[in-house]
Parts: sequence; structure tokens; C-alpha cells
Amino acid sequence: MNNCLIFDYHHFKKLNYRSITVILSLSLSILFGCSHTEKVLVSPLIDLKAYQTIGVIDFSITADSDLREYVTQHYIQAVQSAQPGVRLLELGSAEHVLKTVSRKQLDLAAIKSIGSAYHVDALISGHFSASEPKPNVRLSSTWRSMHAGAIVEASLISKLWETDSGVTLWTNSTLKKEQVASLKADTNGNIEFGASDPKETYGNLVPELVYSNTTDFRPYYVYRKVN
Repeated sequence: MNNCLIFDYHHFKKLNYRSITVILSLSLSILFGCSHTEKVLVSPLIDLKAYQTIGVIDFSITADSDLREYVTQHYIQAVQSAQPGVRLLELGSAEHVLKTVSRKQLDLAAIKSIGSAYHVDALISGHFSASEPKPNVRLSSTWRSMHAGAIVEASLISKLWETDSGVTLWTNSTLKKEQVASLKADTNGNIEFGASDPKETYGNLVPELVYSNTTDFRPYYVYRKVN
């Protein structure tokens, strides 16, 4: 039986203020008594624990080569934080891994060979790239001041392969921009300047990119209507 109240409009107009207040209060009580929402934790879109051991190849870099280990380690930390207990085996650089399995590139045959050689059920790797600082100039709407600076852009692409079949199970890419230098001037001759080391900025971008890139590995909350 439907518990919702149905009122005749013409009868409703004849009711006094107190009666209307009582009816509205009762209606709200029934409405919220019929259903409510609750916060529910949902499993991650990608369940890495379905694989006994996952190999991790160092991420390739288009930027300062010193960032390769930094990016890879941040990615490993993010995965283990998202799904504690997942078994990750660090395999080293792509060059080293491919040499071990006598392959020249990370293709279907190489992925299968890596699975057999290292006894891993899945494989994770990716690529981090960062641009050189790009100039960015903006004028105020009143043309009374100017803002100039430099922007760096960084991206992170990652993939998950199944080593038994060699198929790509999942891939994701993220992009972020950040200002590394700024100059502000106004018509009074006042100038403000600020700058940071681009390499330091790349390092600051990595944790944010990794966190965004690994969203599908983390459980998340949704609000569901419950009757």
C-alpha cells in the first residue's frame, strides 16, 4: 500500500492555518519515513587483489631522468595505499626487463614472456612526461595591469596488462598544469616577481598526478536511497 498522502486541492483551501501546519508536518514525517539516503562504500572499479602477484616496470620519463624512480615509487605507494596487501614485484627498468626475456619492445609476446620469466599474473607500467616552461601573459580587463609567467604541463599514462593473455586490462591518463614563475606589473611601476625551480615543480606535480591516475584502484563512497 502506498503511504504517500494525497490531498484534494479544494478541501485543502478550506483548512485553517493550524490544520495545514499539522498536515504538512505529518506529510514530511511520512515522506522521510518512507525512504532515506545512506553513505555506502563501493569496491574499486579495478580489483588488483584478483592477481596473486603484479610486476611493476619502472615508468619511462620524458623529463629529468632522476624522476624515474620518484614517479615509480609514488605509483607503488599509491597502489598499496588504495588496496593494502596487494603483492607487487618491482622488476626494474624496461630495458633491463626486455633484455632478460630477449625482447626489443613491450609488445604482446614480451608481456607473456615477462609473466613466465618473473612469475607474475599482471604487469603495471607507464610513462611520465613534462614540458619545458611555456610563457603565459594575461592583461587585466581594464588594461591597467599585466600578469606574465611560465607554465609547465605534466602528464601520466599507466597501463595494466594480464600476462597470461597479454591483453590490456586497464589504462588511464591524467594531465596537470602548474605555474613555475610569475611577474606582475601595474601602471604605477610596481613589479612583483616569483619563481620556482621547474624540476622542483615537476616533483610537486607527481603525487597529484599519481593520485588522480589511480582513482580506479580505490574504493569510494556513494549515496543510495534506502526504503
